[in-house]
Amino acid sequence: MKTKRNEGRTVLQYCLTIVLLCLLYSSPTMAVEPTMTTLLEAAGQQPDIQASSLGIKATEIQLSQARAELFPKISAFGSYTSFNSPTNLRPMAPTEVNIAGGDSIPFSEDILRYGVKAEMPLFVKSLYTLADKVKHLQQASRTGHKLKLLTKEATVVSLNASLAFNEQLNKALDARLSSLRKTRDDLQLAVEIGRTPESELLKVETALNKLQKQRNDLRRQTIALTNQLEQLTGIKLGHSVPLTLKRPVESGDFLQLTRQQAGVAAAEKGVQQAWDQHYPTLKLEGVLSENTGDAYNTGHSIDRSYNYIGVKLAIPLFNRSLSTSIDQARIKLRREKQQLAQLRIDLTTKAQTLNAQLPLIDHSTALAQTSLANNQRLLDVAKVAYRSGRMTTEEYLRFEAQVFDAEANLYKTYVDRWQVISQQAVLYGDDLTGVVQ
Repeated sequence: MKTKRNEGRTVLQYCLTIVLLCLLYSSPTMAVEPTMTTLLEAAGQQPDIQASSLGIKATEIQLSQARAELFPKISAFGSYTSFNSPTNLRPMAPTEVNIAGGDSIPFSEDILRYGVKAEMPLFVKSLYTLADKVKHLQQASRTGHKLKLLTKEATVVSLNASLAFNEQLNKALDARLSSLRKTRDDLQLAVEIGRTPESELLKVETALNKLQKQRNDLRRQTIALTNQLEQLTGIKLGHSVPLTLKRPVESGDFLQLTRQQAGVAAAEKGVQQAWDQHYPTLKLEGVLSENTGDAYNTGHSIDRSYNYIGVKLAIPLFNRSLSTSIDQARIKLRREKQQLAQLRIDLTTKAQTLNAQLPLIDHSTALAQTSLANNQRLLDVAKVAYRSGRMTTEEYLRFEAQVFDAEANLYKTYVDRWQVISQQAVLYGDDLTGVVQ
């Protein structure tokens, strides 16, 4: 009996284990809440950023292409030509054939030519300058890609802060609506027993409708913000993501200035490259050529090799287009330098403005907190005065509005702070994934 009972318990435990495993694997996996790091990393994986990174690879290929011009070029060739009169397979020495003896003369009406041609630059000044120019363009492309990524990350942080602002503002609206509804219910009783005119109730109802419209507008803004965040990150948010500052933004060289400096350096190389067109070019050339046909005098098949190797020197003496290209390169360089000068002024001013704003925003936050606390205390006093008949409805509603405005001003300082931090990160090229979490 004990054995059967033990076997029954074993079977029951086995069945329970199977049931628990089925429930475990069939239960839906809990979704992991996204973090700020998740959003920023997702923003960097979007198609526009991937396309920007392909631009960097394109400049890398351009650099390889510029360097490839210094390597030998080897090509095969072949042709079949039919002439209306006998033509030489290749230049022929006078003593090459014995015409009187009946030798086949290497002239034919149909000639097949094939072989290999090689060419290698020994000295082409412009090719070296081109490689240097592409290096600077590559640096500008990398900086531009980083700037685009940081701008997108800054937009994500700013939108998330605005979304958090909307959520806090919505809570403030709920609190004001709850307070006004309590006042409306009390007024309704007073109106019903004839102690208060109905016009006072209408004033409160009007204030309630105004707040409800504000909340509806706020919800529309929230939908727009979540859609923008989804567009930037591919993640659909149900609420804002917590924002925490890991460390201050590290100041340094301006990222936009670095990109523009690379553009100026590339333009300088462009001027030099235009000048390099006046330098002589020295190239090594060689050909291995086989030429076949039927001799016109005997009809026999003939074959002649025609091989050569040599050095080719080309000296430009007059080319009006070279002067034009130099003028264009100079104008481009001047434009790039002027843009660099203006950008330096703009970015320096912007950096000074942002650096000066942060302490002021912190001070504004402290003032807004004090203002909110004072307005809440005044509202508590106003409620007592209104219920005792020592305050009009308009005055009471004004205190309700002041509390809401104070809350909005406080939350707005948080948004301003994150916007300044984001702009500083873009300005100095500091990756926001290391600044916020």
